[in-house]
Amino acid sequence: MTGISNAIVLGVHSFATPHYKTGIQFIAEGLARRGVSVDYVSVPSSPFDVFGKERRRRMGRVWGRMGRSPVLHPEKRLYEFAFPALFPVHRLFVPGSFMLGAVSGSASGWFASRRYDLCVHDVGPTMVYMPLVQAQRHILRLNDAPRGMDDLPGSLVRDLEHRLGQGFYDRVWAVSEPLAAHAQRLAPDTPVDCIPNGFDAELFGCPADRTGRKPGTRAVYLGNRTAWLDVQLLRQAAALLPDWEFNCVGAGFAGESDRDNLRFLPPVSHTEVPELLAGYDVGLLPYRDDAAHMACVRRPLKFYEYVAAGLGVACADVGGLRKGLEGWALFGTTPEEFAGAVVGSEQAIRAVPPERRAAFLKDNAWNVRLDQMFGTLNMVRAEG
Repeated sequence: MTGISNAIVLGVHSFATPHYKTGIQFIAEGLARRGVSVDYVSVPSSPFDVFGKERRRRMGRVWGRMGRSPVLHPEKRLYEFAFPALFPVHRLFVPGSFMLGAVSGSASGWFASRRYDLCVHDVGPTMVYMPLVQAQRHILRLNDAPRGMDDLPGSLVRDLEHRLGQGFYDRVWAVSEPLAAHAQRLAPDTPVDCIPNGFDAELFGCPADRTGRKPGTRAVYLGNRTAWLDVQLLRQAAALLPDWEFNCVGAGFAGESDRDNLRFLPPVSHTEVPELLAGYDVGLLPYRDDAAHMACVRRPLKFYEYVAAGLGVACADVGGLRKGLEGWALFGTTPEEFAGAVVGSEQAIRAVPPERRAAFLKDNAWNVRLDQMFGTLNMVRAEG
């Protein structure tokens, strides 16, 4: 990539976490595949990682190296680093800015020895490292409403908003129109691009053709439990459709128990998602009306995966989802309406020509999104 030889990307999830693949990781991969040497930084590991098998694995990768070498080398020119910290980057452990040094201090020497042409980060715990980053250009990928993330320390949110207000960023990539408008209000002189999430065409290949298939009665929610997931809505809808099978596939459901036709299953590897979804008929988006978060959501990543697998999409009518998914999903707010959306979407998707789905997914593939993003880097260089 002309003019950019190295970059640092502050992400969240590790490339070693098999059931995660988020937008910031696609950006890191995209830069590396375009010839840029990329250091990708995932969340720090604290002593609290002793709780949970996956967290203990992260602890083993991170604490033995102490930032002296990459914890992973996912592909050519892409290196993942992570650092130990005394506490998790969470509002309960970091109540004020005076605590930030306890979670970023171990990385200070590493950051001091590195200078980059470009820094890209999204909204997440690794923003704690921003005061240490030395880069010529800075891009914020506004993937979430900062004040809608309940676990993020308030000091990090305030620091982010201060940087925006001071014109610190050369450009903002917002994933939805409301987030773009939010960024423009805080940073009226900073160029803001609305570039939504994308579809992993490399993983799914050709979209599944399910026209003419027999009616099915299997529905799935793919993803981890979050504060805005409405499990109660899912339970009530499942009770109204006793002939249907409802499955939640993801992490964080340990406290939930299977009931009748609703089951909670462990997460699968990201590479296994196409095979998993092939066994279902409807993909579920059962979210609660959380104004601080859902108002800024248009197209969740899993929506594209549902469409690629040929599933109907049943969605809660909350936030900005209708604006993003109209024409591809059926909506419901009450349990009765949501149950109706489940049955109706299974019928509707069988009538959608495969050519329409293929064209939609092609237009929204990650390679298209990355071309849009990286095309703006030429503007950043020209403006700089």
